Amino acid sequence: MGLLLSLTQQEVSHPYRFSGTGIQVYSFEEVLYHVYHYWKQSVDDVTEPSLVAWVTDTLGLTRIATKMNEVAHIEQFSERMLAFLEIAPYFSTMELAALKPDLIKWERRLEWETYKERADDLVARGEPAKSIALYRRALRHNENVRLLNNISVAYMQSENYAEAVNALGRALEINDEEQLAYKLTLNYCEALILAGLLERADGVLSQLEATAGEAADLLYMRGELAIRQDERRAAISFFERAIELADENNEHYIFSLADIYARNRQFERALELLAQKGSGSVAHLVKVAELHSLAANVPAAIRTMEEAIEQKPREVELWIKLARYHRMNYNLEQAESAIARALELDNANDRAKLEQARVQKGLGRIRAYQGLLRGVLAGVKGRYRGAYS
Repeated sequence: MGLLLSLTQQEVSHPYRFSGTGIQVYSFEEVLYHVYHYWKQSVDDVTEPSLVAWVTDTLGLTRIATKMNEVAHIEQFSERMLAFLEIAPYFSTMELAALKPDLIKWERRLEWETYKERADDLVARGEPAKSIALYRRALRHNENVRLLNNISVAYMQSENYAEAVNALGRALEINDEEQLAYKLTLNYCEALILAGLLERADGVLSQLEATAGEAADLLYMRGELAIRQDERRAAISFFERAIELADENNEHYIFSLADIYARNRQFERALELLAQKGSGSVAHLVKVAELHSLAANVPAAIRTMEEAIEQKPREVELWIKLARYHRMNYNLEQAESAIARALELDNANDRAKLEQARVQKGLGRIRAYQGLLRGVLAGVKGRYRGAYS
């Protein structure tokens, strides 16, 4: 491919953010690159009016915008995506021909599978609330066990435990795969515990123990149940035994035990546990920082969070946490800098906007704080209405 000049010659200060990936772009060429390489996550953006508006108003490409509107009316998925990629001469005929079979293959899949794949991707990216509407669309086409299980995970991560219980209860009703029964029942037990339905959870857990015996995941679940029954000593014993029996992938068991120590204000013991058993992963460092913060050692929390960011510098949540710790340490300039970095990575992140509002309040900028807060609340309400349409 020869040298291509940018369609937009002037500097662009306001990027477009793709909803499926969170990636920001500053030119139409970058739009095309994104759609080509992340086409599964770009399905909605290709027909999104806000993208057309950005191309028109920010890039000043009215002819391109007109072509985009024409493409949006193409009914067949593969033809629509290829027509979009041909709006400007960015990709060669060979590159588009190489992509076409994948588009057609995906197009021929059952509609519910495409919704599921997009929803699974959102859950993996830490945006479970956005995935729920897609899972629901998929369930309208095909009610099956894996969809019900996955939407239950999204519900639990969104703290909608009652709906998680309902979804998993239905999954168990229709399940006819023996190898899935144990995992579904275990997830159902967890949902019951989180929903506060402790007697039902105890009954389900007893049934699992009767058939599976002593197992790490059941001991862990017993520990979670004991916590909610305010039996901390028993919970500690269950978690300790679970850690002994578990394979190497047992970090959440260790975190749960550390949380109990923290509730008992045994912060040194919790940190010692993590030092002995921790993996050094980002999740481990985040938990260590959290414990330092609870122990009122905010400078140590900041140092630990900076270590985590060294491993994953593009992780928005890490920058939000760092901003919060700087704010707690009354270093508002550093907090403002950290939250600005978070918003550079994801300018639509509500948690980042909320932390930005808190920083502005700390700096005495009350009008800015109030404006940001109103914007966050309005955005949340709008997405909540949309998620259940």
